[in-house]
Amino acid sequence: MNIPPINLKAQFKLVQKDILKNIRKILSEQKLILGQYCSLLESTIAQYVGVPSAISCANGTDALILALMALDIKEGDEVITTPYTFFATASSIVLMGAKPVFVDIEKESMNINPELIEKAVTPRTKAVIIVHLFGKLCDMDRIPKIGEKYRIPVIEDIAQSLGSRNNKGMSGSFGDIAALSFYPTKNLGGIGEGGMVLSKRADLGEKVKKLRVHGMGSVPYYHEMVGINSRLDEIKACALVAKFPHLEAWNKKRIGNARFYNKKLKDLPIVLPDIKDDLTYIAHQYVIRVQERDRLQEFLKQKGVMTGIYYPLPLHLQPCFASFGYKKGDFPIAEETSETSLALPVYPELKKAEKDYIVKSVREFFNR
Repeated sequence: MNIPPINLKAQFKLVQKDILKNIRKILSEQKLILGQYCSLLESTIAQYVGVPSAISCANGTDALILALMALDIKEGDEVITTPYTFFATASSIVLMGAKPVFVDIEKESMNINPELIEKAVTPRTKAVIIVHLFGKLCDMDRIPKIGEKYRIPVIEDIAQSLGSRNNKGMSGSFGDIAALSFYPTKNLGGIGEGGMVLSKRADLGEKVKKLRVHGMGSVPYYHEMVGINSRLDEIKACALVAKFPHLEAWNKKRIGNARFYNKKLKDLPIVLPDIKDDLTYIAHQYVIRVQERDRLQEFLKQKGVMTGIYYPLPLHLQPCFASFGYKKGDFPIAEETSETSLALPVYPELKKAEKDYIVKSVREFFNR
């Protein structure tokens, strides 16, 4: 077999009629940026997550930058975050002139460790960015309380977790502000780049609306602040509007695929994702941890099973962050996870025969 890490073509077949219909309407009307589909997408996501403000933007990285700008993060400030995540989580902090202060992750969840957040707080700490990694909800009982205790805003990076939730709310509704990505490989992926800022605070929502259009308010060409150009175009928005009704079903299929793997691989020398009987994990990625990671990946590649490594080098060891003084050994759990993690295909369009083949191939590696 030839099994890709994600199958965008299979997903597009399901929604292409609706998307193409919407695109034709946009092209005929020539309202191309921040029009009816952007507005509909914003109101739909806001209602889904349970927040009053949802502001679309050009991409997920811009969403993080806009969130930091709205909180007035500036040079000399510190922002606590995880070293085990996608680069943009930390680079957005650096681009604001602030310092990312890394703390280690929890071994089981691979998410930021709440206990270490509190220990890292200093008078210069102005925010904390948490990442619901691989679609797994962080400890949202403890982290918001830490933010309240020290009066530190909590930014949720929900690029991988749209739809994950606990009995108190959705990812994106717990912190002061949240950043969302619509990159094509996400659970709700677009037909290009796209992002969104969400907030339960009306003041932050209004500020982001201005910041995304060069700091301009309701009066054209009068700029109340210095912002950036980060607008979502209508064609990308209309595709997301067409895909959104399928999100819950897709997430459930992802979770089902993850449970299938856990059942079939539980006797092997692999650390499997912890999947509870709830929706705190929506399986954006199905990441196992195995000591012979590289050999297993090469073996699966020869079998036609494509996998991914998220993430091969933790952020505190990235060359561009060397000036912050971190070294190997500072965050041992993040470092070990980077050396042992491997993502198996988990996308909702996987067929039963493909899942069986993946399991058979993994078992064959260990039985050799």
